[in-house]
Amino acid sequence: MVAALLFLPWPVWFWRREDPALEAFPLAVHRGGRVVALCPWARRLGVREGMDGEVARIRAPGLRLLPYPLQGEVAWRGLLRELHRHSPRVEALGPGTALLALAPGEGPALAQALARAYRARVGVAPWREVALLAAWASREGQARWVGEGEEVAFLDRLPLHVLRGVGLSPEGLGRLRLLGLRRVGELRRFRPPQLLAYLREGRALWPYLFGPWRREVARFLEEEGVEAGVVLDPPAEAEEGLFRHLARELARGLAGRAAWRLEVEALAEGLAFRGEDWPKAPVREVGEVYRALVRAFGRSGALGLALEGVRVRAHGLVRPAQQEGLFRSPGEGLGLLLGRHPGALLRVEVVDPGALAPEWGFRLRPWEVEDAALSATRGGGPGGGEAPVGGLPGAAEGGAPTGPLAGRGEVVAL
Repeated sequence: MVAALLFLPWPVWFWRREDPALEAFPLAVHRGGRVVALCPWARRLGVREGMDGEVARIRAPGLRLLPYPLQGEVAWRGLLRELHRHSPRVEALGPGTALLALAPGEGPALAQALARAYRARVGVAPWREVALLAAWASREGQARWVGEGEEVAFLDRLPLHVLRGVGLSPEGLGRLRLLGLRRVGELRRFRPPQLLAYLREGRALWPYLFGPWRREVARFLEEEGVEAGVVLDPPAEAEEGLFRHLARELARGLAGRAAWRLEVEALAEGLAFRGEDWPKAPVREVGEVYRALVRAFGRSGALGLALEGVRVRAHGLVRPAQQEGLFRSPGEGLGLLLGRHPGALLRVEVVDPGALAPEWGFRLRPWEVEDAALSATRGGGPGGGEAPVGGLPGAAEGGAPTGPLAGRGEVVAL
């Protein structure tokens, strides 16, 4: 059997799992100030996708408007790992939609347990396409079962609006209702040329209406991770030193990489307590890892228990990008610039700060860099090295001597 699980809208589901208190408020998620996801409560109050955030707040008093989670992709991967504990075959169809292969004897009980535990919409059927439609036809926290040989009868009595979840557009639904259609069984009476000509999304709907249906669910690919752990004998409560030690071990195992998600598993009284933390930014330093581990342990429910062992694991590994210098040695870039354009940079030599005329108190000279790869630039300034603005031309006439940053007075670079 195949179970289809819907955690939709995904960002709304994520924030409510992070903070269960949000269940008491209408919730919307924005990206760049525009609403991209919302709960059914907010939709009933008039909020819509694409609406400006401030307009949404005015439309729905009490609305909680949260940003799209940066760690949403890592959290989705972590949720797939949780589902992998129930079945070796877990396939993600997109953020918030997953397929799970179930053994014949565990279908109804496990599906209902998953629906209640995750507040998800679950559909179970022998075929993956039928299971998806069953999930869209179920309610949050409930599982809908379609047995072998019941697929056609289930589809025939299914309301047309359920097809919105598998590709039917609002415009297409309106066109079908203009014909007086209300059930999927009525749409299944269309011939292939009629369906493809009348609905632009007909080709996407065809496998769900007529097949061929599929049973296969891809095997879950385990992601790379770093793990550390300790065994406590005799058992003891968690202390700061324990997580400091685990943080150092985990940071050493990361070896310059960073982790988007940290998981803590604490063994106490013969039970396993699990907690996770999704930092706002990937962590790799010991202090960052320590704080994330403490937050994850706080979510595990093992606080205050005598621990027999603690195991921590870092997931979502990335290697942070580093901006390297454009040149191999200091001054190399400046040397290349002055080698091609000797007069591009100038320096100001102050000759006489108290000169009666300002233009007689300073002179401009070309900037010089001590670099063996450079051609001589002394005298490469404007006008063959002569001072272009006032000033005395050289030391013989009472001016500043030549040379890099030379002069008895103050030197200012331009």
